Amino acid sequence: MKKGILSLGLVLLATNSFSQVICSVEAPAGIAGGYQITNPTTWSLDMSIPANAVLDTLMLADDSLACAPLTNDLTGKIALIYRGSCEYGSKALRAQNAGAIAVIIVNNIPGAPVPMGGGVDGPSVTIPVVMVSNVDGDILHDAMEAGDDVVAFIGEKNGYYDNDLGFKIADILRADASAIPSQLATNAAEFTTTLGGWVFNYGQNDQTGITLNAKVNNGADVYDQTSTAFSLLAGDSAFITLPDFSLASYPMGVYTLTYEIAYGVTDQYTLDNTIASTFDIQDSVYALARLDGAGKPMNTIGFMPSPNDGSFTSCIAFTNDNASRIGVLGMHFSASINAPDSLDGREILISARRWDDAFTDLNDPNFGFTSLTEVASAIFNYPPSIPSLNGVDQYVAFDTPIVLEDGQRYLFCVQTFDTEIFLGYDEQSNYDENTNNDLQAFHPIESNGDFFALGFTSGAVPSLAVNVVDAADLAVNENVIETSSFPNPAVDVVTVKVNANGTAALTITDLAGRMVSSSDVTIVNGQFKANVDGFKAGTYIFSLDYSNGTKSQFKVVVSK
Repeated sequence: MKKGILSLGLVLLATNSFSQVICSVEAPAGIAGGYQITNPTTWSLDMSIPANAVLDTLMLADDSLACAPLTNDLTGKIALIYRGSCEYGSKALRAQNAGAIAVIIVNNIPGAPVPMGGGVDGPSVTIPVVMVSNVDGDILHDAMEAGDDVVAFIGEKNGYYDNDLGFKIADILRADASAIPSQLATNAAEFTTTLGGWVFNYGQNDQTGITLNAKVNNGADVYDQTSTAFSLLAGDSAFITLPDFSLASYPMGVYTLTYEIAYGVTDQYTLDNTIASTFDIQDSVYALARLDGAGKPMNTIGFMPSPNDGSFTSCIAFTNDNASRIGVLGMHFSASINAPDSLDGREILISARRWDDAFTDLNDPNFGFTSLTEVASAIFNYPPSIPSLNGVDQYVAFDTPIVLEDGQRYLFCVQTFDTEIFLGYDEQSNYDENTNNDLQAFHPIESNGDFFALGFTSGAVPSLAVNVVDAADLAVNENVIETSSFPNPAVDVVTVKVNANGTAALTITDLAGRMVSSSDVTIVNGQFKANVDGFKAGTYIFSLDYSNGTKSQFKVVVSK
């Protein structure tokens, strides 16, 4: 997991920007065109400045990993280097010392290029650095091996091409979350998505007959709308509004929202003519970050604030007029730390907080974070682990689950007081334009007691997910004797804490009322253990009848 130390966003709305850094192969013709990249924003040369652009020939470093000083002369060349074994900043610095004017790092695993942290040597790098995917890297490498001179442009693309329209993920409207509980999206009145986005004319020519199309697909197209035609002068932009997306009912599953720009000439840089985002309607998670195949929040980088000299809290905001339909069990998060340090024993706090500040939107003078009340919490200490748990998703159950309240604002947060810990973020999700449209804070952060409503200035989204259930599943927790259980979800053994000692009869049933197990338990020092190793994955009701005639009842989720 890569790391970054970033500046904090102020309570100001984002503005659209023409700046876009690209990598475009100019020759040979057979592989010419734009290549998807990531480029650092906290180290290396600032490529948003047009004067910092480079156009030159690629050359393979003699040590393809650049984890040792390079011996070949890269003077005036763009070095091609592979990811792996050492820090990105160290690779780039070695290429720079060998004379390279820029560096392209090839991802060594399948998938898109990833964000790059600079590490120890990053601050010393003064040349452009970008990453391409393993597939695109193979294309470049094969052409070089075939004897072709591969020439690439790396830099700010505004004004570089004659005909070039485009947009960025930060400038389009999307669903207000990537994972939406189905309990809160039963019809159009409960869930509607406003659609539209900024279209930019990066090219030198004026353009006419431009249209913006949006499609939503959940296995079949359920929305397909195209704007009326419009024109853009060179260097101009326009926000294009499309009809809202809504359905009479929402089948559970993944919905893909795709925007596409079209006009009457051939665009010379097509990578930014189409943008897609997804949202997943299901019954167990609320999240802003993308979900992986296992339903966990994706993280691409670890962030901490600068300066980082106290508390650091990363939050996602939530409010819904029908929130009382769901209960909250716990949260997913991820964290990382620079080698050779370890996460072993490091403490993370998770919490749900009522956000009772009375305000309408970000422009309201009463907006703030002065009235926060913790309503659920838990403490997690990283266990000793080999391999490292850097960037690995962790699930922590709240000490006591809660049912949410209709219309109440909440913050779901992960907090550390450890100044060496980076918290996980997803840089490929962005809600900047939604913030402009809704005038609400999506993912605020706290740094040393001060809150920043817009989070980090990069727009990256916390890799947090809230585990939800039907509120009715928590309704049985009207205990005569207070109880709690951990871990919850459980796999093989659950420890139950009660405000009692002695003996009790334990009956375990499934949600259909079928008895799964019954036994007598002995409560010592206010707790006992129950074996659920043979249970199927699902939710079970634990009922305790104490020898003094009192009772307790609570739920345990078993995962396999």
